[in-house]
Amino acid sequence: MTEYQFHAWSSERTRLTIPRVTLDAESHLHGAALALRHFMQLGCDIGAPLAHIDMTETDGTKQTVLVEEVLEWLNSPHQTDFIQREGLAVLLH
Repeated sequence: MTEYQFHAWSSERTRLTIPRVTLDAESHLHGAALALRHFMQLGCDIGAPLAHIDMTETDGTKQTVLVEEVLEWLNSPHQTDFIQREGLAVLLH
């Protein structure tokens, strides 16, 4: 299981931290995309400058991915089935 946390800067130039979500996914990018959908449903501005997702593994290993990197990965033709299966098209509009 990996914990995903969304971070972005608000218009008031303060850093906002949104609650975490823990998921089990086939890769970090798959999990980040699923987490991103969750954060978007909570009202997070996934288009905010420098918006990113921090990932923490159960062993404490940490990694950060920019939202734009996740969206670029989702735009790959290889991800079409994943997008349809998980209802992620909303992230690409």
